[in-house]
Amino acid sequence: MTKYLISLIFIFLLFSCNELNLDNVSDVVENSTNKIEEIIENKKDHKKEKKQSNNNQIKDNIFYYVGEPYFIEGVSYIPEENYNYSEIGLSSFYGKQLHNIKTVNNDINKVTELLGRHKTLPIPSMVKVTNLDNGLSINVKIIDRHDDNAVIIQVSRKVAQLLGFYKSKIATVKVEILSDASKQWKSVANSLNEENFDETISSAPTDIVSIEEIDEIIEINDETNSIVEEPIELNSEKITDFKLYLRVSGFENYESIVILLNNYDNNLKYTSEKNNSEYDVIIGPLENTEANNLVSYFISKGYKETEILIE
Repeated sequence: MTKYLISLIFIFLLFSCNELNLDNVSDVVENSTNKIEEIIENKKDHKKEKKQSNNNQIKDNIFYYVGEPYFIEGVSYIPEENYNYSEIGLSSFYGKQLHNIKTVNNDINKVTELLGRHKTLPIPSMVKVTNLDNGLSINVKIIDRHDDNAVIIQVSRKVAQLLGFYKSKIATVKVEILSDASKQWKSVANSLNEENFDETISSAPTDIVSIEEIDEIIEINDETNSIVEEPIELNSEKITDFKLYLRVSGFENYESIVILLNNYDNNLKYTSEKNNSEYDVIIGPLENTEANNLVSYFISKGYKETEILIE
């Protein structure tokens, strides 16, 4: 703007040295002033557009997400930052129906990557998932929520393959949060949304896999027994034999336990115990699939306090 003011003064000096028509001088001054105002306005509009562009970019970035308490079929869940989290339960996996689908925090689900979905852990965070049926373990990035009361975690199809339960569809697992890695992911996600974040940074190139190709890839891998296309840290831990049980709480009396179990399967083994004014039932030993089905059954009947037990 200073440059144009100097030009305006120069015009005045130039005309003062000659005989001038005052109307002409007025026109020159007015035109110069309009030009300066137009330039100033254009700069304002440019800054506004740039700010709007930055805001849109921030809006689309992956962000750190914990979330408010919520319900799944009447069961309450409270998301939280819990860097001591460790839980044993069931795991299922998700397939191509979620491939390339956006997550709750603007990330993208990929069934071909080491990803998982959890009901309460921060997004993103890192966990170690151990298949207690065979001792295989792997680190998984949590990128989304899921809505299955029966399982504590849903992993991608690739994780299920690597942990050896792709064919059985469900496994007993131990999920442990990796606190340092999770805190680093929190820092990265928050940095992405800072106003001065470098706009030129982009993700590392990855191979594009279409949904149509996914089943074909899995079939080829199953035939060759080589599902690892790149180095992946897959660990094997010593495990001991265990038995899987299900505890269900909140029964008013013993008779209600008997009725519900007989309606489901009168061959189930179970014991009951008094818990203050109510009763708990412990069912088992169970297979993974049977435990999964029983959780869904009892929740549908209004008994929402269920717990997987390992002995």
